[in-house]
Amino acid sequence: MEYWRIPGRGGRLSDRLNRLVVIAAVVGIGAGGWGLWLETDEVLDRADSREKITRACQGLVDPDRVLGLNGGTDRARPGSSADDVMFDLDDMSTPLATMPTECVIYRVGDPGTSYNHFALSVWATPSDDYAQIADGWDDPFDARTRRGDDDVTREASRSPAYPLGDGRLGTYGDRSVSVKAFCANEPEDKTSIDVQATALYADDDTPLSDADRRTLAELARTAAERAAAKTGCTAELPALPAELPAPSARLTPAGKAKGTCAWYADQRGGRLPDRALGAPIGARVSEESCLLAVSGEKASEIWYGLSDKERGDSSEPYTPWWLEAESFFGDEAGEVVAEGIGTDQRHLDPGTAGVDTEANVWWASSTCGGEPAVHTLSVQYPYEKYIRPHLRELFQAYVDDVAARRDCTGLKVPTDFSS
Repeated sequence: MEYWRIPGRGGRLSDRLNRLVVIAAVVGIGAGGWGLWLETDEVLDRADSREKITRACQGLVDPDRVLGLNGGTDRARPGSSADDVMFDLDDMSTPLATMPTECVIYRVGDPGTSYNHFALSVWATPSDDYAQIADGWDDPFDARTRRGDDDVTREASRSPAYPLGDGRLGTYGDRSVSVKAFCANEPEDKTSIDVQATALYADDDTPLSDADRRTLAELARTAAERAAAKTGCTAELPALPAELPAPSARLTPAGKAKGTCAWYADQRGGRLPDRALGAPIGARVSEESCLLAVSGEKASEIWYGLSDKERGDSSEPYTPWWLEAESFFGDEAGEVVAEGIGTDQRHLDPGTAGVDTEANVWWASSTCGGEPAVHTLSVQYPYEKYIRPHLRELFQAYVDDVAARRDCTGLKVPTDFSS
């Protein structure tokens, strides 16, 4: 090897500089080799992760799109051992027998660590495991959103379901997208194949990015299409809408209620809720909801205006006061249940109406656009005691609004609101 020499001021200085040049060159070659090794290792990790995702989720999703969620990762593993198939839709002898089921994917960090990343749930409707639950005890304002603030109803713990386009394709929320593939041939008496794709961020407070929301929607639609084909369900899915506005869990003043809560803007006043949380209206959506709640200031005002008889043994409110009106259409109407604390589920069948006092749920039914529909009103206890005289009128206003929008006939409403 011939050293490169710097001309000028003496051989000793030149020798030292030459040595530094050689050392730098060797280090550079080593660093380049190290970088090449790291790049190769990442490629191998990604190829291995792609294979694991494909096997675990039965080829229903594009593994590269799954890896690209939440900033992207090259290393991921399924929720069970890498060799396990978490569900099998290829059992053609009983193609729907393995439902409901799911695959869960974790992103791998430092040795011995892994983090939430993605989940895919697949089920056939009707399904008792994925029933629609109406429950007056299920607090929609959980402790994570309170942060020591007494006014806990300013924001719900989750957004309502937003429709994908007109809603026939499905819905989406804070972290997930649900797609429904309607089966024209109804194999094994199943009316649809349902898929939910969920982004499992390690930090629950990190909002879903617009790009990830679009990716989830594409993953869910593709998975529903492939699951339908695998299980013998003949379905034609609508295209995804061009826009997927970010859903909101922030309640608005009741007088400004819009969308699925627009009917309530003229119903407020007195002891009724002064806040509302609705979603955009989907003309063909399978489910919709309107959450109404009482602000902390108004709750105190109502409480101190109650008589001793009305208060009874109840203490000053420390839990949120709220009520929720919901409607379920088509095959979703066939699996609505009321569920109270420590009580068995009660099916709220289409064509019926009534009240479940254990769950604090009133329900009505109708036929909307030729399909069955079930409408529910869930009210928090003990708040329901203070507004019971208004519940009939309130529920009627809601179902009348739905009936007008969805071309509903044969409306049956509960006759007893005194329970």
